[in-house]
Amino acid sequence: MIATQQAVQASQQAMQNAQQANQQATLAAQQQQVMQNAQCNRCGEAAPKFSVKSGTYSSILTVTISDKHRQAAIYYTPDGWTPTTASNRYAAPITVDSSATVRAIAISPYGGRSRVTSAVYTLNGVAPAATGAQSIREAPKSGGDVSSEGKLLLVKGTAVPLTFTADVSSRTAMVGEKIPLALAEDLKAGGEVVVRKGTPATALVTEVDTPHVMGLPGEVSFQVDSLKVGDVVVRLRGGAAKEGPDKEAKAAALFLVPIVPGGLFVRGKDATIRQGSIFTASVDVDALLPASN
Repeated sequence: MIATQQAVQASQQAMQNAQQANQQATLAAQQQQVMQNAQCNRCGEAAPKFSVKSGTYSSILTVTISDKHRQAAIYYTPDGWTPTTASNRYAAPITVDSSATVRAIAISPYGGRSRVTSAVYTLNGVAPAATGAQSIREAPKSGGDVSSEGKLLLVKGTAVPLTFTADVSSRTAMVGEKIPLALAEDLKAGGEVVVRKGTPATALVTEVDTPHVMGLPGEVSFQVDSLKVGDVVVRLRGGAAKEGPDKEAKAAALFLVPIVPGGLFVRGKDATIRQGSIFTASVDVDALLPASN
């Protein structure tokens, strides 16, 4: 009788073990399917690493950015914006000569994008780097051409600091939507104001990505379009992206909870470009401006 009971108990235990193994296999398959359904292109590559940690320093820094997969391409921004493949491509150690937030991503040869890595450097006692002079000069005259007479030439490549005049969110933004901007500071030539602060400019939303499971945040990308100076439309170039808060750590922690795959249901936050945020574009094509604006 005892032997029979033991055999029944052993059989029941074996069935329970088989059921648990089947549940775990099913859960793993569900997790993989959720990842695929999320169409996450931001988890296909390991995040890059900085050779210098975030912190406060008293001298200029030389920072190396590396990725464990040597074939990956690394892109970075030195101004706190989220990097894209249109950002600076890392090719050599970068010099940080003023306080900055540096962000980087890695792109695998197959197109998978890593999460964003950030480092915040505060430099004390270091003279701020000189900014590039705005290149505005009197327009040259040639022969009998009077179209440039009395006008100023805004040279291609001139830096144009812009400010967002309204919030932009990945929750509501749509591709192709116009974003209102304004000139963040006067553009001057020889001490004279050529284009006044507040002059309207526009950008276009080029990509919107909503938050995903596994803590992946939303993202919104934009491309600067033009600056309107009186009747003159100055073509601009430049663009960037903004990513919301990443909840990867929270999602990973919930995966440690047995049975309930809580990490699958943790979503990142929407990205928001706040009103007043500054982005520096550049003049795309030489432009003739009236001498007074």
